[in-house]
Amino acid sequence: MFEDIKHAIRKSAVYSLGNMSTKLIGLILIPLYTNQKYLTVADYGALGILEITSQVIIAVLSLAIASSFTRWFWDADYIKKQKSIFFTTLVVLTGVSLLALSATIPVSEGISRLIFGETSYAYVIVLVLITSVIQILILQIQTLQKLQSKALMYSLVNIVKLTISLLLTIYFIVYRGKKLDGIYEAQLIGSVITLLVLIPFTIRNCVARFETRILLEMLKFSYPLMLASISGVLFTVIDRYALNYIEGLDKVGVYNLGYKIASALKIIVVASVQLALSPILMKKINDPDNRRFYSKVMTYTGFVLMFCVIGLSLFSLEAIKVAAKDQIYWESANLVAILSFSFFFGMMKENAIIGLHVVKKTKITGSLIVLASLINLGLNVLLIPRFSIYGASVATLISQILFFIMVYRSSQRLYPIPYEMRKLIQVVLAGTALIVAGFFVNPMNLGIRLVIKSLLLFSFPFILIPLRFYDRVELETIRKIFRNWKSISRLQSNLKRFFLRK
Repeated sequence: MFEDIKHAIRKSAVYSLGNMSTKLIGLILIPLYTNQKYLTVADYGALGILEITSQVIIAVLSLAIASSFTRWFWDADYIKKQKSIFFTTLVVLTGVSLLALSATIPVSEGISRLIFGETSYAYVIVLVLITSVIQILILQIQTLQKLQSKALMYSLVNIVKLTISLLLTIYFIVYRGKKLDGIYEAQLIGSVITLLVLIPFTIRNCVARFETRILLEMLKFSYPLMLASISGVLFTVIDRYALNYIEGLDKVGVYNLGYKIASALKIIVVASVQLALSPILMKKINDPDNRRFYSKVMTYTGFVLMFCVIGLSLFSLEAIKVAAKDQIYWESANLVAILSFSFFFGMMKENAIIGLHVVKKTKITGSLIVLASLINLGLNVLLIPRFSIYGASVATLISQILFFIMVYRSSQRLYPIPYEMRKLIQVVLAGTALIVAGFFVNPMNLGIRLVIKSLLLFSFPFILIPLRFYDRVELETIRKIFRNWKSISRLQSNLKRFFLRK
């Protein structure tokens, strides 16, 4: 079991390079985006709305085929048809995407009016539509890379995309005077080049045979997941849509910065762990020790994620002051801890949901996401008029906690797993206490508070020792890791062994 977990950790580290490459562009460019010489607060708010609109488009048009493809890829009955199944999914996604573009591009002005109340965003919306459908194809191809454990290839391709999009974005905004149109023109060019780079890999893994019967089975499996995926995206974007309609784009801009900072947690840690773990979790379905493995995965991911939540929350004020020179954005630092905790419970939900996947009860997943989305919408409508951006962040957190509880209880009822809930509660309470303590040192001198916050962060693993969080075997493993990594002279060999070991 520990070998599987160590393998997942290694893969997570490699995948994190790829995730950071494509998704951190919004974080890297924060100093540019929040400089009112180039984008107003309303422009940055509109960018946040366009980003989540792209997420909705991808969720709708991808048909959750990546999930069913993952399930069929490892099915023993279809091992010899992997390439033809992959070809079939690409054909379907391409056809659906082209139909969607032909239907939506002519009404882009209407879409702009619906979202923003004016038609001036029509051209940018066309760019968002085209970029989104290309991204759907890229995601499907990279799903195969993940299934084949091509972590390094996955990351290198994404680094290429980041480099192109980043450089072009800076060029278009700074030197060509463009605004949102320049951002999405850069993304479109980067996506097209990425797709071209992936063509040789795609051809090698395709057999030009359309598997109609298998496709129908996959769609039957993925239909509830598609509804779940759409509802899931809506669940995560309702806060910003609600803020836009109730408070306006300026508030969305401030909130969006806090969300961006907190989302670093999701981009670097959560998404990377999910990418590495998903194939392993599916492979372990029939193993005799799978329940203990699933339990330990939740405990360890909870521990690592909470450490990151604490670090991000403690240093959010300093990070935002460095990234955003305009003081109007500094208020967003108060949102980071709340939103980071929401990402924590979102990750715990993804761990708990494995039981429903094992028993193939995807309809339950869809129903729970719809319910959670309705709760989220209701909380946003209730809290935003009273508490503005703070109401949106609290609504998001409460919704994620309730969603986790619903998934956990449903999954345990159908496929009981001995999760170590006592330890997870300890992690949450310890993290909350440290973050609250950090808020009290914010008025202090910069140097003093940085020292104190660093001590608070690194005290987290030690606080858990008297609480008996660690098992004897885990303590021995920690001591062994410390002995191996404490010598700086062995750092290069340790890193090489960590990343290259199979």
